[in-house]
Formats: sequence, structure tokens, C-alpha cells
Amino acid sequence: MKFAYGLATTFLIIAATAALALGQTPKMMNKEDVAATVSVMDHIWLDAARNRDGGTMAWLFADDFVEIHPGGEIVDKKQQIDQIMDPTRNIEEIHPDDIDVRYTSPDVAVLLDTTTIRGFSGGVKYDGKHKVIRVFVKQQGRWRAAGAGIAPITP
Repeated sequence: MKFAYGLATTFLIIAATAALALGQTPKMMNKEDVAATVSVMDHIWLDAARNRDGGTMAWLFADDFVEIHPGGEIVDKKQQIDQIMDPTRNIEEIHPDDIDVRYTSPDVAVLLDTTTIRGFSGGVKYDGKHKVIRVFVKQQGRWRAAGAGIAPITP
């Protein structure tokens, strides 16, 4: 009888240990999953910018977010959200095209896109296509925008 209890206890310990080990293993996204996720986030980012949606931007941007604007201005998370919320800002058109996820790892993704922007924001007039690099990082289990850089494409 002692043998049966010992065997049952051993079985339970093995089963519990395996369950704990499996439960602690992070789900790994493959490169296609990461690329699809950050591509959708690219659209969310620009939709929020077009709609002056500061709440979505605050949710999307990492605390140490940084963006380089045309002309070299560098803005942090608060400055970027303030510019997006500025009532004098006028964006007539903004949308990404040619999204190209260039690098992915379990915690970092870098993409390039061609974003068409027409309007005025942050003291800058935008009128045409821009090449944009966006960097996403996985923090506390979710993807967030860590940075971006934007440059006009000269005709």
C-alpha cells in the first residue's frame, strides 16, 4: 500500500511540475505573426493620429517613445501626443502603404512604410509621401511603439 501511495505522489509531483513548466513557458510568436501584428499596429497608429486619439496613442507608445520628425525635431511620448491633440493641427490625409517588416525577434520588430501625409502638424507642412521607420518592442507581454523616424520622399 505504501508503494501505491508513493507511486501516486510521484506521479502527482511529475504532473504538477510539468504543468508549471508549461504554464511558465512564454508563447513564442513566429515571424509571420509578429509581422502581421505590427502591420496592424501601424494602421492603428496612423488612425489614432488622424482622429486626434490621444488615449490610443498613450496606450500604444512605450513610456520612453521617441520620434524624429522631418527637419530633425526629436519628440518624446508626451510631446508627440500633445502635437496629435493640438486643435490647430490639420491632417487631411494620412495612410501607410508598402508596409515592409524588415526585422523581427520575439521582443523587437522594425518596419518601413511609405506614408502619405497631407496637412499641417507640429509646425511642419506635410504634402506627399514619406518614408517612415517604426520600431516596436514587446513590453510586459504586449507590443508597443518605441520609436519612429520620418523623412519626405523627394520626387
